[in-house]
Amino acid sequence: MWSGASYGKTRPHGMNIDAGESRISAETLQCSTCHTAQNTDLPHGAPGAEVWHLPPVEMQWFGKSTVEICNQLKNPETNGDKDMMALAEHVGFDELVHWGWKPGPGREPAPYSIQEHTNDMLAWGVAGMPCPTE
Repeated sequence: MWSGASYGKTRPHGMNIDAGESRISAETLQCSTCHTAQNTDLPHGAPGAEVWHLPPVEMQWFGKSTVEICNQLKNPETNGDKDMMALAEHVGFDELVHWGWKPGPGREPAPYSIQEHTNDMLAWGVAGMPCPTE
């Protein structure tokens, strides 16, 4: 999904691409046809990173509540089989996650800093990974 203040309302991928079972669109038009190892300099051009791909379907957050996302993050079956330390490491060091803070021209970066998010993940883990109830 495309979202953010510069896009107006949230909408499906602008090129009507379906990532399919592979999550890299291997069944149709490969993501790498447009998404290369780096961002373009064009506003709203195809974003890129060395390892560009979509997360597995079970890891998607779009349309989920805070409670659902929290429970998804703490469940190894829906978080890539990660414990709390692996989740914090994923946020702190994964190149594709870091793309959110350097999304290229015409896009809003993720709020705060990578370090702040990593620290928040660690604090959440030390607290026992609690989730809100509503």
